[in-house]
This record gives sequence, C-alpha cells and structure tokens, in this order.
Amino acid sequence: MNGEPLSEAAMRDSLLDIRLPPGGALDAMADVLVSAGLAGCAALAIVGLMRLAMTRRRGAGAPGVEARIAALRDLPEDARRVGLLHLLKEVAPERYGALRPKLYRPGAQIDVEAEVRAHV
Repeated sequence: MNGEPLSEAAMRDSLLDIRLPPGGALDAMADVLVSAGLAGCAALAIVGLMRLAMTRRRGAGAPGVEARIAALRDLPEDARRVGLLHLLKEVAPERYGALRPKLYRPGAQIDVEAEVRAHV
C-alpha cells in the first residue's frame, strides 16, 4: 500500500477471491438457534424468580386459630358466628359439611366456637 488508489480491475479481482467457508450458512443457523435457546432460558429464569418474589408466604404471617377466635369476640353476634363458620370451614371442612344442613333450621343451637376448638 503505497497510498495510490486501486484500479477498478484490481478491486473487482480482489472481491472475487472472497468466499465464505463451506459451513458458513449452517454456522449462522446454529448461532441463531443458540441465541434463541439462551433467550428462552433467561426468560424462564426471570419468570421463575418473579413468581418466587410475588407469591405470598403462608404460615409465617398467618395468626393461629386461637388468635383468630379472640379477634372475632369483638364483633356483633351474627358477624362473629359467620366468622367462626368460615374458620370452621377452613380448619375442619368435613365437620362444616356435616353441620351445614343444621345451620338454617329454626331453633338449631350449634355452638360454633366449641366446634372450632374441638377440631384444633
């Protein structure tokens, strides 16, 4: 390179010598597939971490049954009874299912708090 411009014929001849390697097209396809696979793995990892971060922790922050019964004591009788029934349904669903037909009978005296305490 002595600083003189190349002639048009010399440039054409030098361009004819440029060739892709024999496996060039397959290598490009392999690169695309590897990139797509890595992007998919990264997306799965991000979604997994987001699900882990967004799910609520159970058990650690939930108050115990006794604390929930104590919190219901301040409510009016009807609301307290409904709250105790919800608690019974959560703690002992089979017993709640057995008591359910009796709940709406006139004169049925069911001590829901005793039922909840019996199944704790």
